[in-house]
Amino acid sequence: MIRIYCLDNDHLILVEEEPGSSLPGHALWIDLINPTAEEEKAVEGWLGVDIPTDADMAEIEESSRFYMENGVQYLTVPILYAVDKDHRKTAPVSFVLTPRLLVTVRYSEPRAFTIYIERAMKPGNGLIDAKCNGLSILLGIVEAATDRLADILEGVAEKTEAASQSIFHLRAHERPMTNQDFRRLLTQIGGQGAFLSKVRESLTGVSRLLVYVTANMRASGVGKDKSAWVKSLERDAQSLENYVDFLSNKINFLLDTVVGLISVEQNAIIKIFSVAAVGFMPPTLIASIYGMNFRFMPELAESWGYPMALILMVISAILPLVYFRRKGWL
Repeated sequence: MIRIYCLDNDHLILVEEEPGSSLPGHALWIDLINPTAEEEKAVEGWLGVDIPTDADMAEIEESSRFYMENGVQYLTVPILYAVDKDHRKTAPVSFVLTPRLLVTVRYSEPRAFTIYIERAMKPGNGLIDAKCNGLSILLGIVEAATDRLADILEGVAEKTEAASQSIFHLRAHERPMTNQDFRRLLTQIGGQGAFLSKVRESLTGVSRLLVYVTANMRASGVGKDKSAWVKSLERDAQSLENYVDFLSNKINFLLDTVVGLISVEQNAIIKIFSVAAVGFMPPTLIASIYGMNFRFMPELAESWGYPMALILMVISAILPLVYFRRKGWL
């Protein structure tokens, strides 16, 4: 699908064009969504640039994600999508920045794009002006992606704090945690940790994109307003990276705590069995003695022999328990 956004005073408008038609002269942004080979060739014909394929976008080397050819910058960044549906995936998005306009190539529907498009198409949005170009569109999308990552991190922080409260603030009247509770906590905390790694991946890509754009801006002499915008985005990305590190440490701490609590519960169970085994050893010894099949055992002939053996077994079971209790082992 080809979506062409053109400048209309202080906002963008969507113009529908077929691959065989010509590109509008006031076009600022060409958004390719799941493009076909025909659509890619059409854009290449309009601009005279190569459009990265799905295989090209999957490359992970930095030299394959950030490079320049014939004055055109190629930037590929992994961006989160389908977060609201709990899919929590990242997909590469390529930005092809020409001196005239911006081309984006994507095979997903990141929420950041929707947010930016809705805002940029409103008159008086504060993003679009008469001097707007492809770099302005790129920075606007990056800003929307950064804001989206910040919102996602807030959600991760809330869920992590909820898990922390359930671990460290168990009230006296509440029942102790069961195996199901521990399993739920491990799944919840581990899931947030895995999600956080995807956020870090996306945030790292955004930071690298900004570094690359900054280096090329200095060489091309871009205006101070865009330089200040990029610096602001770099500070935002850096602050989010620091927050990701904080959340990652907290999640690791909570995982270690849950594993430690599981070990404590296991030790308590093992202690119960150990105490039970030690407590039954003396009665078992007495029962074994009187169960021996010797001909001469005087107690067996007496009427008090059987009650005496039972009393000895009970006393021998109670004494170890009393001793363990005084030692604080129970």
